[in-house]
Amino acid sequence: MSTFFQLDEHRLQALESAIASSIPLEVLERGFDYYRREKVLSIQVMEGSSIYGAVKGTVIYAVTLDTDDFGFSTCTCPNTGYCKHMAAVFYAYYAYAGRSADEIHNRMLYGSELLEAGRSQPVKAEPGANQAPETESDPKQWIEEMDRVHGEVWRQCRHSLHPLQAVLLNIKAVSKSWDDRLRRLHWMHGILYVLEQAERAYSITDTYSRYYYEMAFARMTEPWMNQYLELTAELKPAEMTAPERSAVSRLIEFFHEREMDREHQLHRWESLYFALWGQLVHDEAWTRAEEDWLKSKLDSSPSTQDPAVMGGFFAPMALAFLAFADDRDADAIELLGKTVFNRTALLACDCALQRLEERNYAKLEGWIGYLHSGLVTQRKSKAFGPFLSMCRLADMQQQDNPKWQQYLVSFLPHSYSALSEHWLDRKQYAQWADLQLLFGIEPDEMDVQLIREMSKLAPDALYPLYHQAIDGAIRSRNRQGYRQAVKLMKKLEKLYKADKQADKWNRYVDGIVRKHGRLRALQEELWRGKIIT
Repeated sequence: MSTFFQLDEHRLQALESAIASSIPLEVLERGFDYYRREKVLSIQVMEGSSIYGAVKGTVIYAVTLDTDDFGFSTCTCPNTGYCKHMAAVFYAYYAYAGRSADEIHNRMLYGSELLEAGRSQPVKAEPGANQAPETESDPKQWIEEMDRVHGEVWRQCRHSLHPLQAVLLNIKAVSKSWDDRLRRLHWMHGILYVLEQAERAYSITDTYSRYYYEMAFARMTEPWMNQYLELTAELKPAEMTAPERSAVSRLIEFFHEREMDREHQLHRWESLYFALWGQLVHDEAWTRAEEDWLKSKLDSSPSTQDPAVMGGFFAPMALAFLAFADDRDADAIELLGKTVFNRTALLACDCALQRLEERNYAKLEGWIGYLHSGLVTQRKSKAFGPFLSMCRLADMQQQDNPKWQQYLVSFLPHSYSALSEHWLDRKQYAQWADLQLLFGIEPDEMDVQLIREMSKLAPDALYPLYHQAIDGAIRSRNRQGYRQAVKLMKKLEKLYKADKQADKWNRYVDGIVRKHGRLRALQEELWRGKIIT
């Protein structure tokens, strides 16, 4: 084995979380078998952030484990995904860093073994605490029972959320024999409960290390959130029984009870809330009750016209969502105006996108106008990219409305790339060329394939670009600039002649010669380049 530096603790925990959430259990088992059979030939840590290893398989494979972003990890084996060779190198690193590979392997697999082997989870419950109820009765008590049994587990999550994985599997095991629809709701409760425990663990991390914890924790909880969203999409309020409606009411209460406006959260809790209400919004009784509760929250906020100092963003944002679902887009936009733009801009994007898909351009204009007014001062908002994309799509669909392109133009130079691509897609070559001229983009700086395509589709659009670039090279007033001008002129000559515009080419050359007749060095380069004879 090679001598190597060790990863710092934060990177190691992030790598452990990434492997646990990315590599299937059966692949981890095969990787551990490779490690035990001493198939890992060498280990080395480079630049304190990547583990390099060599593994003997059918041939010798080179493995890289990237701790900054596990998605960039690689192996030279034929497998296109995460493989046993990566797992083997991971276990080998633990062993040669003086740690227990067996211990980390057991920790990786413990959650699945909990259900398969029936072992009790490694969390000490309070004396006399029983397991969660084994019947579907009393959904109002589900989360309370989870908290009674598992309420202190989050304190064990000092560097990793693995203890919570075991909790979630234990919770799911309780309802595995229940009716399908009630089991779905019990699992949704369990996921929300465990996500809240993850928030507690995240909240006690120190500011210096928070970036590493956020990456590791978020990567671990992402599959849980995705499962919650999938389960929510399967809800059918019109077909629910009384126990199911009681369980859904408890889910709504969960969001009411937590502090949705909390700063420095690990997850976007509002997205989980909206996923639930996306299914419930057509139930009039639930919707009216929710609106009343949200309005009471909004009325209790400090009276001020400044969104930055209001009582919070969640109540007006949630009311805006319900108003949007009720086709009251103007009311929804007014409510979002009472929030800090960056906190609610992504919801506005979702609403705008839905109106775009419906081709309801009248309402779309309201949303795009709202986003535009916010982005004027908040250019770094995550909504900027979606805004540009929606303007482009709207302009492709409604080509007789000039507003969509005006929005794109208004954000120059930040919208240069989007606008440039859009005008090419729209075959508006003259506008595209004017944009390149405005920003001083020269043909030599453009993609070669694009220049070839433009030479065939719209050579007229390229002429002024070459003229501007040639003039700029000549203005340098040095031999190197003159040579660059001649190089560009030779390309321009081919373009003119391919377009059967030889007369225009000759007139252009005559103009260059007359205009710069006193530049002897330029005249020499023109002669050497056979531009003039």
